[in-house]
Amino acid sequence: MQNSGKLDPHKHTHHFTKIQNVWDSAHYADFGIERLLRLFLVGSKILFPGIYIEYLTKSSSLYKRKLVGEFYVIFKTLVPFFMLYFSLWNHMWLYIFNIYLLIETFLYIFHKIFLPEHDQSKMINRSIILLFFNFIEVIASFGVIYAAGNYLNQPIQGWIDALYFSFITGVTIGYGDFYPVNENGKILVMLQILSTMAFLFLFFNFFGPRSGEKFSQHQESSK
Repeated sequence: MQNSGKLDPHKHTHHFTKIQNVWDSAHYADFGIERLLRLFLVGSKILFPGIYIEYLTKSSSLYKRKLVGEFYVIFKTLVPFFMLYFSLWNHMWLYIFNIYLLIETFLYIFHKIFLPEHDQSKMINRSIILLFFNFIEVIASFGVIYAAGNYLNQPIQGWIDALYFSFITGVTIGYGDFYPVNENGKILVMLQILSTMAFLFLFFNFFGPRSGEKFSQHQESSK
């Protein structure tokens, strides 16, 4: 449960201050496992480039910081597509880099759920668009993983097959033409579906309050 005081999403706060705030429960009325989860999520950001990009642009204007963040999200989205299109999934360092960026996005989604810093009344459309890019990145990144291993009932013939299976798994359709046949494949599918559930939670979290506000405004205007 959050305290009544809202975080200012436009004010730059040193990341170690954020970690200290979670430890002190300055913005969240939590304890035990919930606080440990928040500490893990906020602490894990120091292992990934996103937090250092924020630090390097901290003295810039709000919109410049947002623009740099958008370019980074687009870059992360293009990396797995580049690997798939040019069949680079067997290049070990690129493969590891793809997983590294995927883990950052995976943790970022749960960070947005348990440590929300967004303001529902501002830049809502931008947040939704960036979440959509994050979702596409996860789809393509899992496609790279599926293409690099022998997890399915038939071999991946090309980037379309890899992207296709990852997409139908990500949207939980599952036609049955491709399916996992070993433990590693089943674990990967479960992880991807877990990420889909997290994205759905966030999308509803963004859309729900705005829909409620629009309904209230419509009701007031009709009086």
